[in-house]
Amino acid sequence: MSKAFLGKIKNRFFAGLTVIIPGAITIFIIIWLLKEVNKIFNPFSLFIKRYIHVYIPDIGLILLFGLILASGFLITNWLGRAIINFYENFMLKIPLVNLLYKSTKQWVDIFSPGKSSFKKFVLVRYSGDKFIYGFLTSSTGIQGNDKDGYGVVYIPTNHLYIGMNIIAKKDDILDTGLRVEQGIQIVLSAGIAFPEKL
Repeated sequence: MSKAFLGKIKNRFFAGLTVIIPGAITIFIIIWLLKEVNKIFNPFSLFIKRYIHVYIPDIGLILLFGLILASGFLITNWLGRAIINFYENFMLKIPLVNLLYKSTKQWVDIFSPGKSSFKKFVLVRYSGDKFIYGFLTSSTGIQGNDKDGYGVVYIPTNHLYIGMNIIAKKDDILDTGLRVEQGIQIVLSAGIAFPEKL
């Protein structure tokens, strides 16, 4: 076989890997999560089987879906919001638990419609024509300077969940015009998904 032919086979093989590996990992994680959810609700499934003599496979998924849907209905009316607020206040008063709960909620809110802590996906000038990308979270002012003349930008340094905040002049913060979801995709892909032009 010629080297050119072997080179083509090698390129096609690695091209195939770029399709198969992400899909396989995604499917594996989803299946693992579904199994774990079913394990949590397994006692309830055994209870139904023993006393009602009906076995419902994957009842954990059905109950989880129902729980999420019920929570969604709760939070969209005043009584439900009152219950949710009581629950959140209770969680925030428990030592150690409050740290975990607050951190988790803040990260979940990033992906919640209308509640995201990330306002925009931006570029921050840090040296001449060099930029670093991040997420604008809020505006601020520094005593003795222009009021609200600065922006707080979260810069991911390790995937999305580890990073640092910087305060930069708004003149040094450039709006990319990309949606926050696109910015998250860029971060998770280590910059590979960055568009050719902004």
